[in-house]
Amino acid sequence: MNRDNIFKGLDFSTDFTVEDWNALIKLKFKKYLTNEDLIEQNKEVLKTEIVNYIRVSAKKEYLELFEWTLKIFADCIIFDKEKTINIISESFDEICNTDYKWMTNVLTQPNFADFSERDKITFYFKIIDETLEGVFKPRFKLFDKLTNFLITQNVIDNSNYDFGKIISDFPKQYENNAKLFLKDPIHSISTSQWRNISAHKSFSISKENIKVEYGKTNKKTVFIKFEDFYKIVFWTQDIYRVIRLSQVITCINHMKEIVDIIGDSEKSNHRFESSLLNLVHNMQIVGFEFISTEIENETFCLKLKEKKEHDLKSSLIHASQCLDQLSCAIYDDVFIRDNYNKTKVIIYNEYTNEIGSATIPIDVALKKVKSEINMNEYLDNMEFEIKNNA
Repeated sequence: MNRDNIFKGLDFSTDFTVEDWNALIKLKFKKYLTNEDLIEQNKEVLKTEIVNYIRVSAKKEYLELFEWTLKIFADCIIFDKEKTINIISESFDEICNTDYKWMTNVLTQPNFADFSERDKITFYFKIIDETLEGVFKPRFKLFDKLTNFLITQNVIDNSNYDFGKIISDFPKQYENNAKLFLKDPIHSISTSQWRNISAHKSFSISKENIKVEYGKTNKKTVFIKFEDFYKIVFWTQDIYRVIRLSQVITCINHMKEIVDIIGDSEKSNHRFESSLLNLVHNMQIVGFEFISTEIENETFCLKLKEKKEHDLKSSLIHASQCLDQLSCAIYDDVFIRDNYNKTKVIIYNEYTNEIGSATIPIDVALKKVKSEINMNEYLDNMEFEIKNNA
């Protein structure tokens, strides 16, 4: 187990082509979507989701949890579609915010190379807190509301419930199905207690193990092996992926009805972090290796390693095709929109030497996206540079 790669994105590989990825998306997601046309309409989103699905399906128990969770959503739709869509729509903004928090965590992970084991474990407790409290709990609240709706036929208001109440009061009928949501698979400590342990730093680290304490009245103490601790960290990641993926698929299936209730998506706030991570995933899928991002004055730069077995010209042309998406991602986030006027993709060789770049003004890229200029006019405004060492 490579415990330093908990938040790592899609591993770089040249074995899969774009056509291979598209075929995989269709193969795996077709049975979960109500209409095959939804695959084509949402292919950019599903390119990222297939990575999550691969991780979920690698473990049988998590794949079963995903399919059961997805079925609960579907059963609610069958039972009362209008009320179910309303419940989902009312929580839509809050659920979107969990994605933004998750993407921020992904993009701001430190380099663990110089961390001691103690510092690494301490930081992973912070990750547990951020995962369970920041992103899992809001999604599980929605799931809890729908599960209770399916059983009682009443819509409960659980907005003020604390994490412990949501976990402890989860419908008993589904405890066995949802056990991975409710407690860890190693020591059977409840999900909400893991959040408390992490948030309140109720742990101490020795050379042999980790001591954790939890509970208000009958305080319990558990000694955890390092190896088991890292498995628990991965468990928090896995249950979030499961509940998120089930909700994403549900929203794709019923996005038209959701949009009719919440209004046009242009009214929603967009954050750059989530768009950037999606873009990086897609660039890796087509053969580029992500290196880093960089700011040059008012230009946002995306650094990529050139495609293997491709010349610089074809790599640069292919990479430059992401600049309109990168420009839109920046413009869509009102908090950073005014910080940049250009986007740039920089290509590096295997020795991490810069060998070429392409730059476009953001306002020109937006005109291209809106079809206000043609491709030739767009390319006339793109600045290509080839380095002497290329």
